Amino acid sequence: MIYPVPQKNNLSGSPVHISAVNIDGEYKYTAEKILSDYGISCTGDFPARIIVCDSRKTTYIEELARLSDEKYFITVSDDGILIEASCRRGVFRAVHTLAKLIRKNELRTGTLEDYPLFSRRGYIEGFYGHTWKQEKRLSVMRLMAANGMNCFYYAPKDDEYHRAKWREPYPEKELSELKNLFDTAAENELEVCWCVGPGLTYKYTSDADFDVLIAKYMNVYSVGVRNFGLLLDDIPSDFQYTEDSEAYDSVVDAHIALINKAFSTLKNIDSDITLTVCPTQYCGECNDYYISRFGKGLPSEIKIFWTGRQICSSFLTCREADDFERATGHMPLYWDNYPVNDAEMFQEMHLGPVKGRDRELYRHSEGIIANVMEYAECSKIPLMTIADYLWNPSAYDSEKSLENAHREILGDKAEIFKYIADHLCVSCVSRYGSELMSEILSHLSFLMATGEKEKAICEFKEYIVKMRECLATVSDTSVELFAEMQKWVGKFSMCCDVLDAILAVWEDNTPDNKEKLAVLIDRYNSDAVVLTGFCLRETAEKTLEL
Repeated sequence: MIYPVPQKNNLSGSPVHISAVNIDGEYKYTAEKILSDYGISCTGDFPARIIVCDSRKTTYIEELARLSDEKYFITVSDDGILIEASCRRGVFRAVHTLAKLIRKNELRTGTLEDYPLFSRRGYIEGFYGHTWKQEKRLSVMRLMAANGMNCFYYAPKDDEYHRAKWREPYPEKELSELKNLFDTAAENELEVCWCVGPGLTYKYTSDADFDVLIAKYMNVYSVGVRNFGLLLDDIPSDFQYTEDSEAYDSVVDAHIALINKAFSTLKNIDSDITLTVCPTQYCGECNDYYISRFGKGLPSEIKIFWTGRQICSSFLTCREADDFERATGHMPLYWDNYPVNDAEMFQEMHLGPVKGRDRELYRHSEGIIANVMEYAECSKIPLMTIADYLWNPSAYDSEKSLENAHREILGDKAEIFKYIADHLCVSCVSRYGSELMSEILSHLSFLMATGEKEKAICEFKEYIVKMRECLATVSDTSVELFAEMQKWVGKFSMCCDVLDAILAVWEDNTPDNKEKLAVLIDRYNSDAVVLTGFCLRETAEKTLEL
């Protein structure tokens, strides 16, 4: 199976085994580049023709009753392949799907019709912590575009020109990197939204501050960006200047005035400019005074970020989205704080699949923008599951999606990687962890309790061998993903030591072995890094009672 799962895959006829194609038609260069990235030659004899036609067939999604520039068809016969789309973006999506089908040897005769259900599907670099290096940004961008995302919000809290030095234009080097980011995004049919966070020092009654804000937008506009954000999150909830408190009845009135003035000014400069805003109240009860007045005071074209009932919401529901729209006059654009692990979550590593988002949420929201971790390589794993959900939530299977992400990112290391990944799923969307270990230790304890000690010890040794093999694999810091995980790898090493000590007591129940186990489990428990918890402690404690 390929991911994201296509909407209507009727390629169910006879297998078509090819490793090379001959592309013809519009956007030939785009198609050839994509196929070559998958290792598929474009110098073969099997014809693949691209037809671009702006018609009802290629633009209208019947079940959503709306237009899309990402809809496409792939028709396969024994004599060739036909791709139909309305524009380059549709061709881009189609060729990525075709490449995956060829690579996985799943190409068959028939027709595939595909399109996304969420209109805005993306991620935001909006965390507190070390900003991503440029090569990491580009790597994540290409991967997410290949898996169906269509927007990236640039808003790292620790980019000083985004927040602390918002008044200053980007220096030439940083501006050049933004242009490179924008150009790469355009090549990959990904929309870049550049955001600024001036609220820590902005004076709402200052014409000079407003002029500086517009100049900052124009600084980024110069490299091609046309989509902007104005973020007022994580700032004081009251006025900081006497002049502001005298001019406005409340902070929300100042925010409304600023946003409307900025939006009007930007639209007068270029009517193609869009604006997304983040209110100071970005979660909680959507009918509270601030957020309801905020939404009602802004034009419908402006998108409003909302994180849900909590900053990190376990669930995002259709009912709550409808409540938000009724209160504000806007469908929410979710700033989803998963898989981010900043602030109080810095000891957690969020590698699990996204869960707890309603399957019908695409009908009730503008879309979902996932906030990433400062660990770019690690972020790729949960982001791939988010991309799968956003494209086709009806077919989304969290565990299968996660398995696919492991295979795509880790290749032949995916199978052994699961032994540490099992412990890195504790998060706002998944409060449990270590399902595999819990199942195994529970089974082994049952064998011990029912008199099958030798079998239990034999199976325990097999499990420890796999854990140690995994530890050796993830200790290789030449692999960028593993290098980012070393804090958790260290805790995983302690976990392996505890398992060895438990086994030693099971084999030889001596005071020395028990003392060693007690020391190791105390050391493990005293380390604040979040790995596995209850099932390991429970087994160790019961072993000490033997």
